[in-house]
Amino acid sequence: MIRQGHEIIKEKIKTFSHKAGVYRMLDADGKVLYVGKAKDLIHRLTNYTHPEKLSFRIREMVAHVADVVVIETAGETEAFLLENELIKQYHPYYNILLKDDKSYPYIALSKDTYPRLFKYRGNRQKGNEYFGPFDSGEGVNRTLIELQKLFGLRSCRDSYFTNRTRPCLMYQIKRCSGPCCAKITPSDYQKSVNQARAFLTQKSYTIQEKLQAKMLEFSQNQEYEKAAILRDKIAALNRIQGTSQMLPSVDTDTIAYAFKNETLSLQVFFHRTDRLTGHQEYLIPHVDASELSETLSNLILQIYTQVPPPDVICTSWATDAPLANALGQLAGKKVQVSPPPFRGIRDDWMKQVQLSAERVLNTQENKEKIWKDFATLLDVKNLNRVDIFDNSHLQGTNAVGAIVSAGPQGFLKNFYRRYNVPQELAGDDFGMMRYVLKRRLQRAKNDSALPDALLLDGGKGQLSSVMHVLDEMQINLKVLAMAKGAGQHDKGLEIFYLNSDPDTPIHLDLKGDLMHLLQRLRDEAHRFAIGSHRAKREKNMFHERLEDIEDIGPKRRKMLMLHFGSVRAISGASLEQIKNVRGFNEKIAKKVYTFFHNSAIN
Repeated sequence: MIRQGHEIIKEKIKTFSHKAGVYRMLDADGKVLYVGKAKDLIHRLTNYTHPEKLSFRIREMVAHVADVVVIETAGETEAFLLENELIKQYHPYYNILLKDDKSYPYIALSKDTYPRLFKYRGNRQKGNEYFGPFDSGEGVNRTLIELQKLFGLRSCRDSYFTNRTRPCLMYQIKRCSGPCCAKITPSDYQKSVNQARAFLTQKSYTIQEKLQAKMLEFSQNQEYEKAAILRDKIAALNRIQGTSQMLPSVDTDTIAYAFKNETLSLQVFFHRTDRLTGHQEYLIPHVDASELSETLSNLILQIYTQVPPPDVICTSWATDAPLANALGQLAGKKVQVSPPPFRGIRDDWMKQVQLSAERVLNTQENKEKIWKDFATLLDVKNLNRVDIFDNSHLQGTNAVGAIVSAGPQGFLKNFYRRYNVPQELAGDDFGMMRYVLKRRLQRAKNDSALPDALLLDGGKGQLSSVMHVLDEMQINLKVLAMAKGAGQHDKGLEIFYLNSDPDTPIHLDLKGDLMHLLQRLRDEAHRFAIGSHRAKREKNMFHERLEDIEDIGPKRRKMLMLHFGSVRAISGASLEQIKNVRGFNEKIAKKVYTFFHNSAIN
């Protein structure tokens, strides 16, 4: 079959030119296997006609090639951009892709009379100002809270803002200046907007100096309450600045990599508006050493299709000119891609980012070693996925079975599942385990997606129950049961039982890496099960509360939920707000209001 793909490529080459362009490898069904670029199409594709010189992954790809489609371009830069677009369009199996396609979070400032300060993901909208990117939504949320305390800018949506008749909770806790209810004039609000913009664009220390001078003035005039407010604002400003290290004023990102045993660790540090706003790390397996330079260029282009390129990108390796040209076209400005050596602060940052890339790679090597020890314990040759089971209920109510999955690279969130357990089984741990296991394995068996092993939070009893299910379903899997032992979970005294020898307990090194891995797997399943149970319990509790209201049937309950979004919001609504719900007159609205406030309305 390799010869067949090799011959097809050799035959196709005869019709191609020596121009730059992009090529697509297709299988017999017309599915795109691989997208590549070349400054010389014939020269590049000729490499695929020598199977003995190809890596295993590329030989496997060539084996399935049934056709090659070529698009000639004006030059390498155009080939770079077109290749990136085709990769995003087709998601070829044999291309190195950034699997996490979630966009980076930004802080956005709208263009209104009273501009809104908020977190934003996605494509940029005209009219808004954007500051970032940040490495996590949590980091943006923390920063926004401090900025609200500092400047009092609104964060609510326009629909909420225009319909307010009195200040909301954010005004009461001093995180909004109340522009919706004219608690601040447009001119004073605009001053706060300008201060926020100045802080987000390199002028934070000027603001701090002004606040300190004003605080001192209030203190000297014995206006201690006003001075205390400014003191709190300065403290909030210091908290934000304390997480950022000052950098050259030009936006300069730093990228470094480490490579070993076909595994690539790539680190990207985003430096925007004179501070480090965030970083992103990528760990990519199965990278061919012969294509490392091309792979790195492709990854950088993928990253900066999600994030606007900065003025300067410092890389730990030398790149080709077409990459800088392609990034410049994406940014609509000149982008400088600088290779080593560096001086001053750029050299310091490159050393730090390089160490970070190497540290991640070394950590991954250690993880792979521990995972191999896990496979040896289970006596499984190829341990690619383990399913971990746990149940949760409260005195037999709201019972939930949860399953999490893990592999050599970490937890596999797309395989997580939760199952509602019938009431008659709630409280029966063995019965719940059998029920959840049957549902999971029957679906996995039908989809040819069975795990390689199972990990249970329990002892011999749970192990015996699971083995009966596996025998009944004629499925052969290794199962490891994790019992508490003499102590509780936090004492690390777990004892293990393997289904191949269920009567012989297995004792692991209590401080060993393998024990810590198994504890992390168990704890993740426990966390997921508890969270699922609490969500179900809360949902049922709220649902039952609405059912207790007189004359509120399913239709009216639905209208309430559609209007307010949650029972908590309904409980905090005023009588006038409830009357605005479609189908609610004053009499019905009073019943709802009285139910939550436990007081009659005259």
